[in-house]
Amino acid sequence: MPFRGHFNSPQTLASHESRGSRGPAGPGLGGLGREPSAPTRGESLLTEQGATKWADVDPSAIAHNTALVKQLVGAKTAVMAVVKANGYGHGAVPAARAAVEGGASWLAVSSIPEGLELRKAGIREPILNLGYTPPNALSAAVAAKLALTLYDRPGLALLKTAATEIPVHVKVDSGMHRLGAAPEEAIRLATEVHADPHLRLEGFWTHFADADRDLVFTAQQLRVFLDARAALIRAGVTGFITHAANSPATLRLPEARLDLVRVGLILYGVRPARDWHDLPTLRPALTWQTIVTNVVSIPAGQSVGYGRRFTAEQPARVATIAAGYADGLHWQSAERGCVIVRGTRVPFAGSISMDQAALDVAAVPNIQVGDVVTLIGRDGDAVLTADDLAEAAGTISYEVLCAISNRVPRRYNI
Repeated sequence: MPFRGHFNSPQTLASHESRGSRGPAGPGLGGLGREPSAPTRGESLLTEQGATKWADVDPSAIAHNTALVKQLVGAKTAVMAVVKANGYGHGAVPAARAAVEGGASWLAVSSIPEGLELRKAGIREPILNLGYTPPNALSAAVAAKLALTLYDRPGLALLKTAATEIPVHVKVDSGMHRLGAAPEEAIRLATEVHADPHLRLEGFWTHFADADRDLVFTAQQLRVFLDARAALIRAGVTGFITHAANSPATLRLPEARLDLVRVGLILYGVRPARDWHDLPTLRPALTWQTIVTNVVSIPAGQSVGYGRRFTAEQPARVATIAAGYADGLHWQSAERGCVIVRGTRVPFAGSISMDQAALDVAAVPNIQVGDVVTLIGRDGDAVLTADDLAEAAGTISYEVLCAISNRVPRRYNI
């Protein structure tokens, strides 16, 4: 999997040439292992920047996954790729470009700055801001031709002040009780948008609260929404698109696909529930790795790390790695989590700290400083997923991916 490119930002490494399980001391992954003769450009970039952790993102996997979704929903239903939260930690701009390549015709963000980032990168596809539009951001949103979500009267008054064409998507609260107008009010808002000489009712939408667990409740939400849509059409308002399905509803509730599906998690190769097997050829798009920075032997009875949560019951070998909770490795993972070193799963040894964590590496002979450690991904026959990390931390895969911080350089297979 050759990686070619250049630095896009201090947080983005776009060069990667070789893969393996060793770091600076020998042949390795992503340039951390340097051949003694002529180092590749990727290796030089990594060592010059002093990277001790990285996330490899494969845009071709995002394109592939998007194509699977498009094939699933069919020609009459559009795909909106949700690239908010920095593309679920994968990089918003590369993720957006890959999703478009795979067949997405819309993009979704959660704020105006996220939409502006895509526009500044030259992305021209329609972009919907799923969230709130602050008054002082309206002019920038209009200039960038972002579609805006509307769900209350103050929002409508704000949009009218622009006195220019704005594509508007009215959001119906069908049971989520977060953003959204009650169905009767959503119908009134949509009718007023439709009647305004400048505003354009482009969409009418809702969001599901529990589509990955409770399809009965989700079907009830869908019925509330479809009834509101029918009432709006009876009022003489037409020419808009309707959308409701998120990733789990796209997979499990076909009647919710409507004109457009809004998919996020599955585009990145992670299913909404770890025991689901929909889209069997879905490909995870991110691998997260770091390196061993120290290896020590400790006698029985000695403890490791903050809070002394690990005490050796017999003489032990402990390796320190260059990743901690400031990088997105959850503190709560220490009790049940593990990583992969030299193709072997090993547990944490005590607390995960801000910048580092310790591993019990008794099962890994000859471990050395510079060995590559896999937090998410594959090394040999051993695999760790975002779901594995989430289960260890008592959280969800969405949070695991979004929590990988900007201290972790992203590298792109381009």
